Amino acid sequence: MRSYFTYPISAACLPNGFELNSFAENNLRRVYRHHHEFYELYFFLSGHAEFLMQNRAVPLGRNTLLLLPPGCSHSLRFLDEESVYQRTVLWILPELLAGVSGEDWSEPLELRLSEADGTVIGQLLLLLDGEQDRLERDFSEFEGRDTVFADYIRLIFVHMIRLREQSAVSSAFLRRTQAYLNAHLTSDLRAETIAAALHMGKTHLMRRFHAESGVSLHQYVVKLRLQRARRLLARGVGAGESAVQAGFLEYTTFYKAFLREYGLSPSRFGKGFQIAPSAAEDNRLAGRIESQA
Repeated sequence: MRSYFTYPISAACLPNGFELNSFAENNLRRVYRHHHEFYELYFFLSGHAEFLMQNRAVPLGRNTLLLLPPGCSHSLRFLDEESVYQRTVLWILPELLAGVSGEDWSEPLELRLSEADGTVIGQLLLLLDGEQDRLERDFSEFEGRDTVFADYIRLIFVHMIRLREQSAVSSAFLRRTQAYLNAHLTSDLRAETIAAALHMGKTHLMRRFHAESGVSLHQYVVKLRLQRARRLLARGVGAGESAVQAGFLEYTTFYKAFLREYGLSPSRFGKGFQIAPSAAEDNRLAGRIESQA
């Protein structure tokens, strides 16, 4: 796989109908908003970043899989300059995807894969990469050349259909739980309190949330509160008040969690750590996340 620091924008960059690339960089702040004429399958492996897809911020975790249809605006925001951000990106022309999959892929798709499913997708991408290398080494037009890599792309999307169906079943529970957490972020969010409000057993709630989201309930609550605090800090709210409005009972707890998550103190962040290309865009995004929270 090759590594790039910029994204190809034109479909002319895909003479074989697809291209597969790996990215492993650090010391970056942001990949700015853009869109493509083709599909982008984005497989996140490691690092500390969030994806901005259309008008929504998508936290990235290991084995996050995103599908962006043509015309879907997106950008990537890095939250820790020291981390190495590793991801694999597959670009596919619409006519190639239409030839290997009869499903409707016109809407953006977000999937949180288990380690097992992530391994399967990773192996298929690796096999496809081998075919890409062979295409680049051999320029002869041997019969059936195009069908080999098309089969691997078809297998990837067959797995994605299954994963999409599984996600649709679990998403109702996640949406309900996440909606409750967003609405009560400054309230008591101990597991037993959440379970009682959702009329579930505490153990069942914790196990199911972890299985379907990929993180523990406690980790999710902390990250949600940190995201709200970060938005408040970016809008000029003081560190102490941001901690309170985000639902942290003790400033020390907030300080340690913020430092661990973002690699700098809340006060330093609030004094000018800029992660967006313009204040206007940050204000719009902050308003959207605050309204959701």
